[in-house]
Amino acid sequence: MGNLKRKLELYEKIFQAFGPGMSRCQVSQLAALLHVSERHVQTLLKAMTAQGWIEWQASSGRNKKAQLTCLIEPMEACYQYAQSQADSGHIEQVFNTLSFNGRNAGAELQAFLSSNNRTTQNVAYIPFHRELETLHPQHVLRRTERFLVMQICQRLTAIQQGKLTGDLAYHWQSNEDATVWYFQVRNGVQFHSGRTLEVQDIVRCLSLLSKSKLWRRCYQHIVEVSAVTGDVIKVTLSEPDWHFPRLLARAEASIFEHTSEDKLIGSGAFALDIFSSKMLRLNRNNAYSHSTPVLNQVELWVYPEWSQTKACAQNQVCVKMPEKTVTVSGASDSVLQNCGSTFFKIQNPKLSKTIREFTVEDTSECQTLFEQLSVSGDQKTNIEYGRYTATKDITLCSIIDENDTFSSWLSFFTRFPFEDLSLAAETLNTIEQGISSIRHEPDLDRAMNMLLETRRWLDETGIVVELKQEAFNLEVSEKIQGAQVNGFGWCDLEKVWISHI
Repeated sequence: MGNLKRKLELYEKIFQAFGPGMSRCQVSQLAALLHVSERHVQTLLKAMTAQGWIEWQASSGRNKKAQLTCLIEPMEACYQYAQSQADSGHIEQVFNTLSFNGRNAGAELQAFLSSNNRTTQNVAYIPFHRELETLHPQHVLRRTERFLVMQICQRLTAIQQGKLTGDLAYHWQSNEDATVWYFQVRNGVQFHSGRTLEVQDIVRCLSLLSKSKLWRRCYQHIVEVSAVTGDVIKVTLSEPDWHFPRLLARAEASIFEHTSEDKLIGSGAFALDIFSSKMLRLNRNNAYSHSTPVLNQVELWVYPEWSQTKACAQNQVCVKMPEKTVTVSGASDSVLQNCGSTFFKIQNPKLSKTIREFTVEDTSECQTLFEQLSVSGDQKTNIEYGRYTATKDITLCSIIDENDTFSSWLSFFTRFPFEDLSLAAETLNTIEQGISSIRHEPDLDRAMNMLLETRRWLDETGIVVELKQEAFNLEVSEKIQGAQVNGFGWCDLEKVWISHI
């Protein structure tokens, strides 16, 4: 039905004048009401009848009134069409349709999501304030994209409540000095496409990771990844790393199916059904190798106006919009899992310049910190979150815990280009040796203490000065059960369910 938005606008005029239910009118009356020709009225009546909006029974004879029955409310007709467009992935058309007759698309989107009344179908909604970046495990840096990758893909290992556990791998061990690791992998795991996940898929993904422009500093000690048998992977490292299995639990180490399309295909709890600039839909993976989720679907809807009322550290998962929610805090007593973000400035404390050049992460918090710390004459260059390729005199940035404070901080120290700060060679060597010493320590508690000591030393020397910490808060519907804030500021979607009682 071409230009449905316009037809909805005309139908609403008809409904306001003659609906609901049955009335009598003439074609000439409709033409005058709609400011169109009588011939065009006949075309509209046929289209609206085909759409199921009206019934029209013409009467023979000049000036005879026909019988017009309005079968559906205009907004209900709008929602039916919007739902069909959403199911087809035509999200721009959804927003266009919802704004008919001058309506506010953002407000109508909330009403549309609530009107679906799909709670008994176990569908959860996520309102979001910005467009998502393409979901590629080795390219994404922002926390929501990395969280979504974790829902769609699996990794060899996983971190649960700070403890290392298996995911695709159910057993692993190293040689005596942790330079060679063997992982025994589950059989029969399927990608969402239906293809069986093979060990060569793991070899390919990890080999690419070791050469990735974004991540190679963390994984460049991978010398070779190979398949020993049909279910055993061998990873050879250039130096000891007793915590390598924890590193493989991170989002960038996800195993995904190679495809020429942008659509991410993994083997995780949820399969990516629709991905557009305005909406993302995840469907439950009934073939998931662990506990199958209770939720059938999760839909993330993007509308920029929501950013005016939403704090960056506060996300929301709901059943309808708007609705009564409860707050789940991300604070944790574990040094291995503290669900929040840390903001800091990184600099050469001995560098003295009249005009300082700041590199500032494009998060609202870092932008605010620049306003607080800068003085007249200071210059600012914005960088994307997590991209440290253009560091200047002072960098204002942040990291999130991502379910494992240990791996997150160790990866950050490994990735950040301290050599660009014009630090003394002795200082750079101390940082490098500190990272190596942590990897070389078999005991996790001792390694964590060494990491904390490195953090303290960098803070005390003024190189990495921690400015503030912020715990994540998650707003969830009162009907959503089992939600616990994770290190991404979200909750593991496969563990939540909707109460119908």
